[in-house]
Amino acid sequence: MPQPEFNVEVANIDQYGDPGFVLARGSFYTSRSAGQFALTQAAALADTYELGTVSVVIDSVAEGTSRRDVEFIGSPGELAADLTALPAYKNGVLRTVIPAPRDVTAAVAAIVESSPPLPDSAVEGPDAVAVLDVQVYSTRPGPIPNSRTDVGAYAPDDARRVAEQLAADLGGTIEPMRNDTVLRVTHDADVSDTDRIAVDRYTQLQNLRANISVLDPVADAEHITALAADLEELQARSRPAAPADNSAATSISATAPSGSVDVERASTRPRGLVTPPPARSTGSARATSSTPRTPPPAAHTAATSRVVDHGLG
Repeated sequence: MPQPEFNVEVANIDQYGDPGFVLARGSFYTSRSAGQFALTQAAALADTYELGTVSVVIDSVAEGTSRRDVEFIGSPGELAADLTALPAYKNGVLRTVIPAPRDVTAAVAAIVESSPPLPDSAVEGPDAVAVLDVQVYSTRPGPIPNSRTDVGAYAPDDARRVAEQLAADLGGTIEPMRNDTVLRVTHDADVSDTDRIAVDRYTQLQNLRANISVLDPVADAEHITALAADLEELQARSRPAAPADNSAATSISATAPSGSVDVERASTRPRGLVTPPPARSTGSARATSSTPRTPPPAAHTAATSRVVDHGLG
């Protein structure tokens, strides 16, 4: 039986700005599944524990050896941009859904409390009544994934009232979907400055690659060299950390080590891909990383790629 080829670990950041406790761990057969798990867990843990910064490592395993394929420190939005820039992990990111923003969760909870959706018994079976489903679709600049939140099924008039209330609360618009069986409230989710910078950097990477691909290797050699240098600089990710409120002041959960973040040290630590992954066709295998610090119970998965609802309808 084939063995999983990719090991993923998602950890919080300790008081020194270094990877801390491993909070989620999984083994996968494809890079797509590994990337999808890494981003899903990073976003879920950041949301659950209110972490602004997480650590992600992905090791490629083959024939008894292990090589560090991805080593990352940053926000889930930065992770989405960085993984999408790597061809092996791009498809996994595109199939990922991340948690809805907290203002959406709060708005939906308030609506459901004041106007509960119809029970399943009223929607299914021989006595089912005509209903409209209401959902909220939170959009973010690509390649950061969007979020879809199902509110519930309502009688048509109630569904329109609920959708209008959510649209007013979230500053969104209402769109009928799926042959007018769904009312979708679409709005722009808040995105941090750190994540917007990551998206801009990803766009620059894509543009540089596109420009290089159409140039003549001989006639435009000098231009290609200059663009390649710019591309390498972007890929290196050797930039200072985000402002303290995004990393140094990260809230550490009860499962994480206690103590405040060392601001002086954390402020100079690189974010994004700490080391660019080596080319798959060259280089010797690297020994497996040292055993992580003793973690709390971790989510563990060994799986092949799965079809995941990406919230596009």
